[in-house]
Amino acid sequence: MAIISGMFGTGKTYFSGSPVIIDISGLEWSGSSPFNIVKIKVLDGSDNIIGDFHADTGGQTAISFNIESALRALWADYDFANEVSAANNAAVATSIAAQSTLRAYRPYSLKLSTEYINSTDNEFTTTESDAVTGGQCMIGRLTEWERYNIATKEDADASHWEGSNLRNGDASTKPTSSPERVGRSSITSWTDVSVSGTTSTFFPAAAPASADASAQHAPIVLRDSIDYQDFLFVNRRGAVETCSAMVKESMDISIETTSYNRVERPTFSPSRSLMAITSGDRRSWDMSSGYVNREWAQWWTSEFLMSKRRWMRMGDKYIPVIITPAKKSVNIYDKTKQQMAHVDFTVTLGLEG
Repeated sequence: MAIISGMFGTGKTYFSGSPVIIDISGLEWSGSSPFNIVKIKVLDGSDNIIGDFHADTGGQTAISFNIESALRALWADYDFANEVSAANNAAVATSIAAQSTLRAYRPYSLKLSTEYINSTDNEFTTTESDAVTGGQCMIGRLTEWERYNIATKEDADASHWEGSNLRNGDASTKPTSSPERVGRSSITSWTDVSVSGTTSTFFPAAAPASADASAQHAPIVLRDSIDYQDFLFVNRRGAVETCSAMVKESMDISIETTSYNRVERPTFSPSRSLMAITSGDRRSWDMSSGYVNREWAQWWTSEFLMSKRRWMRMGDKYIPVIITPAKKSVNIYDKTKQQMAHVDFTVTLGLEG
């Protein structure tokens, strides 16, 4: 009887953006079949097929599959609206009550089947197992460095990070070397992982550090004279975090113009003219992390700049934005110079008009 093991079941939750390796052992074949095919189907919580993998084992009794692409598809329809809404509510809150939202892990199951020629009667034979339940995954990924430092692939689950970031939460990637620098009107966040999912908690700007349930997140509040802008972004572990960037004295509006030839009705006079259509009207701002130490500069670069989903607070709403680094390479530190680092970038609205 075939056995499914590896990064599946055992009550663990794995990241959908990292390799998820399923091991199959104990395969049984009949004689010298010209092919020995193993198939794995990945099903979502409603038993819809979201991935189909197959390979010829060459008669071997064990094989492995990477089902990462199927688990990515499992999360393809996820909308961050609830988490952005919770941050909006915290931003306009008049009390110090925190706003939380839970993103439940998504379950999946596996179906195993085999195909081969039975050497006894030379008949084409196929077998299929019942659905094997117990898989669950979350949005996010591990870096190659993190995967390199994990002893076995089975340990690369969400619980591996429990207690890894005491100031910001298990799912946070923010450094613990120094407190977070935020503007006076900025909200702060706490991200955590649990048995049921990832929780993002947003604390209003009016809330003192003691209002944080963890009593471990105490951001530095900057002077009112410094203009800071609030952001939300999805970190590599799939959690929604907050950060505040310093606004430079610069705002641009880009407008693109495309010219076309317009043909008029036939006349003796010139029958062609030019027509111009404008588009764009996208606002952009130059911003900076401000002066930070080496660890925070690396976090701004590898987390905030590399994130695929970001929102900027405008008024009482968070609007999707595009972040472009000011330079192709970011100088994190230079031992020949006694100075702190800063990460500069341009923020462009993801909307026109």
